[in-house]
Amino acid sequence: MQIPQEIKDWQDEFIQIRHFLHQHPEIGLQERQTADFIANKLSSWGYEVHAPIGPTGVVGQIKTGHSDQKIGLRADMDCLPIQEETDLPYASQNPGFMHACGHDGHMTVLLAAARYLALKQNFDGTLNVIFQPGEEGLHGAPKMIADGLFDKFPCDQIFGFHNWPNFQKEMIYIEPGVIMASSDRLKIVIQGHGGHASAPDKCLDPTIIGSQLINNLQTIVSRNVNPQKAAVITVGSFVAGDGSTYNVIPDTATILLSIRTLDKKVRQLVLKRVKDMINGLAQAYDVPITIKHRLISLPAQNEIQATTFAQKVAQTVFGNDHVNTHFEPVMASEDFAFMLDKVPGCYALMSNGPSDAYLHSSKYNFNDSIIAPMATYFIKLVETYLG
Repeated sequence: MQIPQEIKDWQDEFIQIRHFLHQHPEIGLQERQTADFIANKLSSWGYEVHAPIGPTGVVGQIKTGHSDQKIGLRADMDCLPIQEETDLPYASQNPGFMHACGHDGHMTVLLAAARYLALKQNFDGTLNVIFQPGEEGLHGAPKMIADGLFDKFPCDQIFGFHNWPNFQKEMIYIEPGVIMASSDRLKIVIQGHGGHASAPDKCLDPTIIGSQLINNLQTIVSRNVNPQKAAVITVGSFVAGDGSTYNVIPDTATILLSIRTLDKKVRQLVLKRVKDMINGLAQAYDVPITIKHRLISLPAQNEIQATTFAQKVAQTVFGNDHVNTHFEPVMASEDFAFMLDKVPGCYALMSNGPSDAYLHSSKYNFNDSIIAPMATYFIKLVETYLG
């Protein structure tokens, strides 16, 4: 692996930056101090800085030479509402919040690459470095897009990555097509008629309707979705009553659903079947049932040409044996999907090494050893595309 000498020389400095960001996490769409920190760094390296784009997003831009080619690199900035339990010397100083998904590392990688690219300027064209807020289900990417991200900073192609625990060590995963799932959330409220537990005939019990719905939902994937396609319907919560009564039939029951698919058509099919089932039960029991639906993310789909390009660059950085180009998609979702829906690009997954903790765990920590290689990957993407 040929890491530029400057990146090697700066390694300790950028590890300290990563630890600083880890110590000062900010929740999605409120990353103001993080955005200021990033903007100041980019400005000091010679970038034309634009902020905010969306609520708290930051874009740094450098133009060199005469080419009209344009490339974008993206990192996410937000943390999670989790109390950290790592006992690290640089653990979160913001109680109840932590970088439990490695976004502190993503920012650090992009900052390291941005500094090198600004110093060397060994490219001809426009570089846009994009720091996105609110990735964790808060639509930071759509908010930046709505605020004119790609109108003000057009990109021919855009690239990003996510660290991933327990993937094969020192392996980067890059494949065309869908690599991460869509995510939809439904809140279902069944409005029954409560009363005394001894007189169910005088009530309309929402727990019975809710239980029937939950059982029926299990047939959608097994009986409506092509077995060669993937879909997941998870009941994350089923709440009826206040949790302390034995002899009361409640008035309402609330069900929270998470739905994930790898295909837009499958997504539409599953959503239609879920809503048809709910409406059918409402009619059968003559009871009002309300549905609040929120799209969290589209499927993250890598464009073929951009991905082929990224694979070749990764092979020059990591070596052929450390680039996996055929792997199973993961059912987690990623807000970067909205950017990939607008601009051709590629999202990679990079092994974070072995870990007892998974993403979104209170004990999770980004692996500092991948800062330099992933910064080199970003650098080579830019220098090759704008060569």
